[in-house]
Amino acid sequence: MSAPTPALRALTPPAAPPPVADGAASGWVRGPVWDGFWLLSPLWIAPTVALLGAGWPSAWDSPVQSFYLVVSALFWIGHRFSSTWMAWMSSAYRPLLKAQPMRFVVVPVLAVWGIFAVVLDPAELLPGTPLLRAAALGAVDYLLVTWHFAAQHFGLLSLYRARAGRGGEAGLRRRDRAFAVGVGGGMVLLAEVARGLTAVPDAWLPAALRWSAVVTWAPVALWVGGATTALVTALLVARELRAGPRSRPRALYVAGLGGAVLSAFFLDPFLFLALWTIPHWLSAMALASVVVSGEPAPPREARWHRLFHGVNRSAPRWLLAVALVGLVVTPLFEVEAAGGPDDRPMVHALGPTLEAAMTGPVWLPWLLALGLATGLLHYLLDRAVWRLSDPLVREATAPLLRGSVRGR
Repeated sequence: MSAPTPALRALTPPAAPPPVADGAASGWVRGPVWDGFWLLSPLWIAPTVALLGAGWPSAWDSPVQSFYLVVSALFWIGHRFSSTWMAWMSSAYRPLLKAQPMRFVVVPVLAVWGIFAVVLDPAELLPGTPLLRAAALGAVDYLLVTWHFAAQHFGLLSLYRARAGRGGEAGLRRRDRAFAVGVGGGMVLLAEVARGLTAVPDAWLPAALRWSAVVTWAPVALWVGGATTALVTALLVARELRAGPRSRPRALYVAGLGGAVLSAFFLDPFLFLALWTIPHWLSAMALASVVVSGEPAPPREARWHRLFHGVNRSAPRWLLAVALVGLVVTPLFEVEAAGGPDDRPMVHALGPTLEAAMTGPVWLPWLLALGLATGLLHYLLDRAVWRLSDPLVREATAPLLRGSVRGR
């Protein structure tokens, strides 16, 4: 599973609960329709992929593949660039670039160069081939992206908790974290190992995870993990509906997350891939669009930010721009995707000549390094732009926290 939305930690809750928007007593971020499409997307993606995959022996051979191809082309790499765009191309974060250059510039740039140096090693100082070093980094990336997904779920639960006026409830915050990390991270990892899913190529897994004991206990692990996920999800939904003040959006989010994780244990692996990755991309893009479109007008001397302000100030325009950028460059990232190039449809659609060039010995290490480096850049900058314990970050994300973004 590659991350291709919304960071090692997205939407980490601030030290003090953010102010709730006027009219947000219902608990929605921007309203049931907007939230339903962008933030609660498992609730419409699940019936969509079920309908598209009905009657087909394999979801991979069904229209689900075309659906996933279109969505990933628009939002996979677009979501990966969203945090970079927020940090470097939005005037909302201009004060942070000046105040915290190490966090927002120096460390991310050094991390990118470090990935290229490890994978390519032009001086031949490191052991192993470029592909073996990329495989080792890929295993680390798999753990980081698992945490990245879990952290986004915790952030969204925190945002809905604040919207419900319950941001200061320490016990609820701990339950949100436990659910996001335990179910949204741990249970997914358990299901993927037990089922041998191709989220990470088998060669990347350490030998300990290929012990015969894993094979022996895999069926038990699947049923126990699935039952635990279903039970915990049902209990949390019921508790949320009984809470005061009650938050239907939070209940829907918990239900959608639990259902997506449950699919990892029992459904076709490709259906799980769609249910797990697409909501992450959509949430990341949507939240970023709210923040960016509410940025202040940059001063005259900020020529770099003035260059992008015309795109940033309109959420639909920004979404379209980032989606188009992702659409253009996505083929360059196919070989970095989970399972390798043969498991991704877009490379094959490029034609045999370009496919051979992209997956050949000359370009392959460079493309692997590019994918791993931009992934790490995304994790670092996503953590930076959503570090809501920082007052400057809270000021930058005020349009989202206060609901002050104008509807455009």
